[in-house]
Amino acid sequence: MSYGDFKTIDEVIDKFSIEVVSEPFIDRLVIEIEDYPFSKIEGKVQDEMSFINEVTICEDIIKPILDLVAEQYSNLFVWSHVPYNVEPNEGLKGEPDYLIAPKIKYRSMALPPLCVIEAKQEKFDEGWAQALAEMVAASKQGAKVCYASVTTGDIWMFGQLENGKSFTKDSRKISATTDLQWVFDTLNWMFSKANEQV
Repeated sequence: MSYGDFKTIDEVIDKFSIEVVSEPFIDRLVIEIEDYPFSKIEGKVQDEMSFINEVTICEDIIKPILDLVAEQYSNLFVWSHVPYNVEPNEGLKGEPDYLIAPKIKYRSMALPPLCVIEAKQEKFDEGWAQALAEMVAASKQGAKVCYASVTTGDIWMFGQLENGKSFTKDSRKISATTDLQWVFDTLNWMFSKANEQV
């Protein structure tokens, strides 16, 4: 069993005895992106060809957005599809879409306080199950607060796990096609909170 084998949030909260809290928690921290990269991504999210398959969404939209935010944080690096095996017997293993974490030694990843999951075929519940399992893994390694975003490339949603026991999923859905700056500002706020955990 791996992170991706969890299909519902209920599976994860039952297995790891997590309480679910429903309340808004995300904020915005304004980030200034230079005109050229911003307009390039803006064009991509308006182009239906950027959404033809999962690989295109990751390469054209998600990774470029994450990289631009990560440039503001010298301690954080975007790790894409790297093994993150914490407790394999509990299903806490696999290769997450993106983990945001410091780099240690040569090419080793430190504890990741933030994960980003692509909601494949807009299956947000499955995306959240995987994200929550990854946050549980980070909490088992000592992260007091973990953050996550689940996205289709267009719609972005955000959550957090405190002390490995209290999961909050913000009900707001932010659209990159209608307010890309809001996506950047929210991710920047989340990166800043993740950076505090480093």
